[in-house]
Amino acid sequence: MFQTSRQAVKIVRSLHTICLILLSPSLAYTMDVAGDAAGIGKHAVRLYREDPRPSSDLPAGVSPESSSLSTQNPRRRVSRRAQRRMNRRGTWTVVPEDIPPHSGLLIEHRNLSYGSGEQYQQFDLYLPGGCRVGRLPLVIWLPGDDWSSSPRIDCPLTWLTQHGFAVASISYRPSQTHIFPAQRDDCLAAINRLSEDAAIWSIDPTRICLVGQAAGAHLSMLIGLDPDQTHNDSLEEHEFPVHRIAALCGISTIAHLPTLGTDSDRASSAASRLIGGPLPELREAALRASPISYASRNDPPTLLIHRKSDATVPVSQSERLHAALLSVDVDSTLILREGQQESLAADGTVGQILLNFLIRTLDTDIDSVIVPEKTTGIAQENKPNQS
Repeated sequence: MFQTSRQAVKIVRSLHTICLILLSPSLAYTMDVAGDAAGIGKHAVRLYREDPRPSSDLPAGVSPESSSLSTQNPRRRVSRRAQRRMNRRGTWTVVPEDIPPHSGLLIEHRNLSYGSGEQYQQFDLYLPGGCRVGRLPLVIWLPGDDWSSSPRIDCPLTWLTQHGFAVASISYRPSQTHIFPAQRDDCLAAINRLSEDAAIWSIDPTRICLVGQAAGAHLSMLIGLDPDQTHNDSLEEHEFPVHRIAALCGISTIAHLPTLGTDSDRASSAASRLIGGPLPELREAALRASPISYASRNDPPTLLIHRKSDATVPVSQSERLHAALLSVDVDSTLILREGQQESLAADGTVGQILLNFLIRTLDTDIDSVIVPEKTTGIAQENKPNQS
């Protein structure tokens, strides 16, 4: 009896061992799945790398992989069982370290509100992708040709993010419903908002350049040439600037409203609508809305670009402002161009002039942002010789 019992125990143990041997692959697979679901230890890494999301949810630069990872990612060895499992599931492999750090990824933040939250009081912010050290200089685009609209969504300067700049585009209330200085105060409020949240966006509020064309250039100069807003009667004490404008760029700048021309003197003109009546009758208001009135010794470096044959904004506007800035020893550059106005695209002449000006005035450390090699080359060419 006792001997029979011992034989039975041996048989049970043998069967138990056989069962463990047969079930071990299934148990291992179950533990892997449980570990993946729990996101613990190495399974969390595997879960991230074997991300089953559809292609629309994948980061830019990541492609689906159906073949062996050993050929595409030789740095990491993947077992055959893992390969078969991924092929069977049709999963995607996300490998962050395989995305080039200088891929030019653009981070967009749209429809950010400032002021009272009206639909016109919003701005968009564009940040460069990749790793960086320190805070980014900020380039702010003020859109608009005649103060009646401010299409910030068509910002032509987003390509500057590839060169280590943060870029913002601001919209403001139109002149049809709000007369000056509503437009200036809106832009100033948006700039202050960006400066107050500078730590969130990793931007430097002491290295800001304002860029605009026509009406946008007019607003840029109004804000930049009166940095402390000492002539601004519409601001409360707590609303005074917390930023510093380090550079200005105006294209076809409207600098002196009373001398825009006979067409602008009419009550129906864009400039007259801006100040609420005909320019000749409201001369004091026109002068208050003229950037040239605020030229002073402490103004930031200024770049003025104007087309000689511009029929909308006379070239004399930029020439007058340039002369006024030089008279008070301000670093001012005036570039007069022939033919049609070029765009601000990255491959255009005006775009390259602006880039060189930004690198010089904002003193940006291009090496602190991982960007394409050709960009670094451009930056190095424009840096002063240290020898």
